[in-house]
Amino acid sequence: MAAKGESRFGYVPVTDLAMRSGFYLTGAGWELIAPHEPYPQPTHPDMYSFNWLIGRTLPEYQLNYIHKGRGTFETREGIRPIRAGDALLLLPEVWHRYRPHPHTGWENYWISFNGHIPHIWEAAGIINARTAVRRIGSADAFVRDCTRIIDAVVCPQVATSLKISLAGLVMVAGVLGDTTAAPPGPSLTTASAVVGPTAQREDPWVRGALHQIWSHSHRDLSVYRIADRLGVNRRTLERHFLAACGHTVLEAITACRLARARWMLRNTHLPIKRIAYAAGFSSPTHLAMVFQRKLKMTPGAYRAGGPGAASGTAPVGGEAV
Repeated sequence: MAAKGESRFGYVPVTDLAMRSGFYLTGAGWELIAPHEPYPQPTHPDMYSFNWLIGRTLPEYQLNYIHKGRGTFETREGIRPIRAGDALLLLPEVWHRYRPHPHTGWENYWISFNGHIPHIWEAAGIINARTAVRRIGSADAFVRDCTRIIDAVVCPQVATSLKISLAGLVMVAGVLGDTTAAPPGPSLTTASAVVGPTAQREDPWVRGALHQIWSHSHRDLSVYRIADRLGVNRRTLERHFLAACGHTVLEAITACRLARARWMLRNTHLPIKRIAYAAGFSSPTHLAMVFQRKLKMTPGAYRAGGPGAASGTAPVGGEAV
């Protein structure tokens, strides 16, 4: 590797058309970190840069590919080694940090993205915190495509935001289709990642409850009603749900409603009162109470981008509230 690190990156001014497309790229870059070089380098905007001692949460998704070298990746629940050929799929609002090993440094390619489509992937279990580290192996095509996207991002007059975003969509979809989760290591589940696809497949009652929550929580929905629809008593359902998810069914219902309210506050101009009912809360007062308890702010402050506010939605199952 080179004796001194290098980097090249840019951030995309996202257009309304790109946002309406369902998948939009927000940035892309490349970095070559030399052995024993300090990391991370303080060259990125505040929302993307981080201090190793503090770590970072992102307001969007990010895909990193370690092309050369090795390092470590850490979440609230564990730390694991990463190496050349590994890809990191970072989710919105999930705390993490990573860095190259001082003896090897690394070469890393990344793109940041958001939109309805990746949230659908997350809701379907295609991407989640449990499979944040994926094995690509030798990915010359990925590096080539990512380099082209970086060129377009750094020189935005060459391509439109929509064209760049669609190229990113094709690349990310290809990576997801061709990769598998890395071999088992320390759990990568965070406090906000409630249940992964394995637990859902193994427990039909949990799978059914989550389907009811994410399909019907915008309406009047209770734990009793979910249990009745599944043909199981409430106590049994709660026991299965706690075992698989670590929190109650009611907490998952509230978390789902909160995630949808947060998305609407940041991505629509709907009145807060309408958002409260559309998300499934019994009243705007109930919505405000949940916001204050969980986020320590009002819905209006969140919409305005107050301290601690972040865009995006919660992972499958939502956060326990």
